Amino acid sequence: MNNTSKIFIVSVFFVGGLVLAASAAQAFYFELPGIFKNAIQSLSASRVQMQAQAQDSVQIQQPVVPILMDGAQQQMPQVSPNPMQPPQASSDLAQPLQNNNFQQGSDNERALKDVKRGAQQIAGQLKQFEALVARFEKKGVAISSDIKTKIEELKTITNKFLSATADEMKDLNMDEMGQSMRDLENERQNLERMDNIMREMRRIESSINTFEKQVQKLIKQNMSVPATVSENLGKVKTAIADIKAGKMENAEDIFDLMRDLDESRGQMEMLARWPQTVKEMDRQVKNLERELKRSKSTVDRLNKNGIDLSSVYSQFESSVAKIKEIRNAAKAKIQENAEDAFDMAQNDFFGQMDDVMENQRTIMVMGNLGRFQSDFTRETNKDAQRIKTLKRQKIDTMELEDLLTQAKTKGAEVKDLLKANPLDVDAVIEALGEVENIGQEFDNKVGELTGEEDQMPWEKGPQQFKRMEVSPNLDKWIPRQ
Repeated sequence: MNNTSKIFIVSVFFVGGLVLAASAAQAFYFELPGIFKNAIQSLSASRVQMQAQAQDSVQIQQPVVPILMDGAQQQMPQVSPNPMQPPQASSDLAQPLQNNNFQQGSDNERALKDVKRGAQQIAGQLKQFEALVARFEKKGVAISSDIKTKIEELKTITNKFLSATADEMKDLNMDEMGQSMRDLENERQNLERMDNIMREMRRIESSINTFEKQVQKLIKQNMSVPATVSENLGKVKTAIADIKAGKMENAEDIFDLMRDLDESRGQMEMLARWPQTVKEMDRQVKNLERELKRSKSTVDRLNKNGIDLSSVYSQFESSVAKIKEIRNAAKAKIQENAEDAFDMAQNDFFGQMDDVMENQRTIMVMGNLGRFQSDFTRETNKDAQRIKTLKRQKIDTMELEDLLTQAKTKGAEVKDLLKANPLDVDAVIEALGEVENIGQEFDNKVGELTGEEDQMPWEKGPQQFKRMEVSPNLDKWIPRQ
């Protein structure tokens, strides 16, 4: 054998090994092998043919009945045989039958071998299925006794075909084997479906465990976690345990339970961001306290110059004290009612910050009257530019233009008031307050037109709680009624 032949043989063997390995890795299914079905059909056809031939042989070998005429036997003419040539009639009839019987015997022997080869393939399918069942049992899947009974029934039928002789083969029923294999194929498909369900349950279980750990962390931080969240967690865990144990009566409940749990995810996300909300409230309180000190210095300086802003400062001081009380109340409320705590933070704390700072801005303007005109002009120019940008975006800016006109008019009044001698402090403060109100209204309208609004602290940052959802394929494996 030359080297090329050796390489070819080795290559074929190697490729064949890969094919076999790939085939072994593929999922199997129960099916009557073609060689088995063809062999059974061949044996059946041969049996019918042999019966027909046997019937024909009986008819050929029947003796000649003498014909009686008028009560007497008619004598058939006797033909003397040629002594040199033996009679050929009987042997000519028998020779085709003998040849045919020999051919049928050879075909039947080959068909019998094919039947046994096919039965061995079925036995191999059974071994694969038993290994699959054992793997599921190891995973904790409950295997019904009915499946094991069907396995034993098919084993018994297969063994009959493996041990049967040609004569015994005619008494075996292929339909019985076919039905038994169809039954086990249905069971195999059910196990495959259960395998997919189990895999999805493990994925859901992992998500649930993460979700539960995050909830427990919130509870340790003294957050008011709704009782329904813990209840829904318990229900989902029970449903998963039942499904894993093979109790599928209420398996479809998993869909609604997961949806209910996911609906609480938004609230859990807010609770998880409460610490950053408190941090922001603390930061703003410190800023107010710092501005309160600055304002006190400015008010004292102005008072020496005959400008009394003590009432404005008192209002600012009271507002800061009120904001601090709200911050503390919200911190306490989160342990009792999370919804109320967030409402307080949004409406009573952050929502009132502009009003609190209005007094501070008034004091700062009065402390440096000479900068009012330049600061006011800079702000109105910025607002005019925003209007131009919105116009390019085809947004109706008529109301904004009207508010800007009002602000400019009121700003001009303030400028005139600042020139008066003596200075009418109350009139200036009132006019500045009106300028502030117009400015807030302008900002609110821009937010309404653009959809850009200030985000609350709990609306910022990365998402911490992942969605609680099931695979879209679960509908195929657990049909809903």
